[in-house]
Amino acid sequence: MYNDGTGLPLGPSRLSAAPTATPEALPAPAGWRARYRRWASALWREPLTHFLAFGILIFIVAHALEARSQRYKIDVTPADVTRIVNSYAQQYGSAPDPSQVRTMVDNYIKEEIFLREGLALGLDKNDEIVRRRIAQKFDFLQQDMAIPREPSESELTSWFNQHRADFALPARRSFEQVYYAIDQRGDAAAKLLAQTAATRLAHGQPAPASDDFPGPKSIINLGQDDVQRVFGGGDFAGKIFAAPVGQWFGPVRSGFGWHVLRITEQQPQQSRTLAQAHEEARLAWIQADRQARNAQAYRQLLSHYSITRAY
Repeated sequence: MYNDGTGLPLGPSRLSAAPTATPEALPAPAGWRARYRRWASALWREPLTHFLAFGILIFIVAHALEARSQRYKIDVTPADVTRIVNSYAQQYGSAPDPSQVRTMVDNYIKEEIFLREGLALGLDKNDEIVRRRIAQKFDFLQQDMAIPREPSESELTSWFNQHRADFALPARRSFEQVYYAIDQRGDAAAKLLAQTAATRLAHGQPAPASDDFPGPKSIINLGQDDVQRVFGGGDFAGKIFAAPVGQWFGPVRSGFGWHVLRITEQQPQQSRTLAQAHEEARLAWIQADRQARNAQAYRQLLSHYSITRAY
């Protein structure tokens, strides 16, 4: 063969010298996108793929239909009726009659419908009242989970010794009063009469005609908290317990009007032994123990959260 332009035949030695294709000269293999397209195309042609896709679609549609049907289905169970009846009895002290039960069940159904419709509209989102109520209910649930624990006598004794002052009987005072009503005379006139009465009584003279106090004229053996609860009026109770015994003083303003007062008897605070305050101390220990366990439960919950504070 004369193929190389030299006029000489191409022998075996010449043929072996002919250039050959190198690996670098071969076309590059297809990229990953092409391979992925071939794989996806082959997968989509598989009947199993169609079966799985169709099954997933049926599951999604069935789940949506079930959720929709459940939204519009309300079951008032015997337990619901019992709870409604018990709630009424606790509030009013007697069981409801059948007509009241029907009305309360109707109201329960109405409330449930409104709740579901509101949730469907997203009315629970970003609502401070709903947020606070849910947090409050969880707090109540958390407290109910802390079953009261009875203290041993040694536990109670040790705890009582640390809190002995909390179980002392408070100081008590008895006093008499001359009263001038502000609703009848006005504040300024009632105060002026009380000032005059205080001056006269301090000198052993009779006070101007006073008004009838809406309660006993003489107060017997009340603690400071009791006096504050009965009379109100800022520091009325504090002035009662700071005054000396047997002397008229005033005027002092209460929630009712102006008073001139004289302490007739006082009893100092009295400490008690555990035997004297045993039941009161036991109940206080149980309450303190429950609060401690609730606090521990909250700390455990808090440990699961990552908190970022802006202050």
